[in-house]
Order: sequence, then structure tokens, then C-alpha cells
Amino acid sequence: MSVRLLPLDAHAHIDAGISATDVSGLEAFVFAMTRSLDEFEKLSRKDRRAVWAIGVHPGLVRAQQAFTPDRFRRLLDNTPVVGETGLDGASRVPMSLQLETFRSVLEIAADVPRILSVHSYRAQAEVLRELNRVPVQGVVLHWWTGSPGLTEEAVRLGCYFSVPPAAAGVLGPEFLQLLPPDRILTETDHPSGDRRGPLPRRPGNVREVERNLRRAWSLDENGTRTQVWQNLANLADDTNTAGLFGPDWRAVFAVVGK
Repeated sequence: MSVRLLPLDAHAHIDAGISATDVSGLEAFVFAMTRSLDEFEKLSRKDRRAVWAIGVHPGLVRAQQAFTPDRFRRLLDNTPVVGETGLDGASRVPMSLQLETFRSVLEIAADVPRILSVHSYRAQAEVLRELNRVPVQGVVLHWWTGSPGLTEEAVRLGCYFSVPPAAAGVLGPEFLQLLPPDRILTETDHPSGDRRGPLPRRPGNVREVERNLRRAWSLDENGTRTQVWQNLANLADDTNTAGLFGPDWRAVFAVVGK
């Protein structure tokens, strides 16, 4: 069976009311982040090319206050991806509550491995401190903007990095050179990370990121996209989550794993 290698968007926000046809029309595979346990629990859908992640956003007071470890663990059975989670140094949520929530997420993920899309805005050092405290597999630092020193530590901890159009363009090629090619995923962070990106601004349009990666890696389009998918396939293997992905995803894993 021939499998078409479509773009991978490892972090985007999609309205849960969008139709399955519209999701397929994105012509990409997407990790659809949720912001709260309530939002995730209300979902009653399975999309061929979208994985709906279970999230508790550090910037949302109600999401943080409503979080309970038992409920999170129960809902975790329904997805291979956690997101969006993490810490935010500019949030109105007290850092003490953010830390309590993030620590619970990490402790559960240490016991029940998942791919974790981690937010770290203005809290990069604090996020790495928690990852040192509770080492877990499968961490993807979403829109990472840490210093070279912190980036080196994140690499040492085994973290992956998902790069949106805004980061790739603003931080430049030096930033990409800090990241091992086998640890990078592409993302849009729609509707924030692609706000100034090329049209159409929608989940799945990671072509600007892919262009930057092609230059950094000296690969063609197919080679770059294959590398990104191999990185995700490795993440799925490391976290033993491949079986939680739908058949379309597993078909791509099988192709890039050859």
C-alpha cells in the first residue's frame, strides 16, 4: 500500500466543532491540543489525521483549578498525547498551583508514558528543573525559546522540540543548529504561532518551518519531512504509544521506520 507523506503539525489548537471532513481537508496530520480536562472529556470523536491531546493549560485559571490527578489518569487512556501542559511565567495562575498540576502530570506520565507537548513561556528554567526532578520519556518542548545553555540541558534530558513558523523565522538558523535533527518536530501553534506566517494560516501549514529545516539540514522536501516523521515514530516507540494512534498514523510510522 502506498502512503502519502503529509506534513506533521505537532501542536495546534482546533475548534472541537470543526467537521471531520474539514479536518481531513487540512491535508496534514495534526496534534490537536486541548486546554482543560473538561474540554477533552467533552470530545466524542476520532479523526483519521488528528490526535486530540489531553491538556491543562498553565495560562487558564479554571483549567488549573479543576484539574485532579485521578481524573487526568482516567482520561489518559483515550489518547497517546498530553497537551497543552507545562508552566507559564506570565500567567495569572499562581506558580504554586501551576507546579502542583505540572508535577502531577509528570508523575503520572512517568508511570503511564505519553508524548507530552510542554509549554514553557518565560519559565524555561523552571520546566527543566521539574524534568530533572521527575524524568519522563516523550517530552516535546513546544515553541522553545530557551538560552543555548538551557537548550543544551534540555537536549541532555532527552527532550524533543516542536518548532512553529514564528520561532523558526524569528530565532534564525543559529537556533536550529542547537537542536539535534533527530529531536525536531514541526508545528504551527495555530492560531498563535502562525499569526505572521504564510497563508493559508491554518493547522497543518508547516511549510515555512520545513523550508527552514531544509536549509539547516541540507535535505530536500521529502528528506526533511521523512526525518520529522521518523522523529515522531521514535517518540511513539520510546513511549510505547504507537498502538494508541489510528491506522493512518501507524501506516506512516511503518513506512518511515523501514
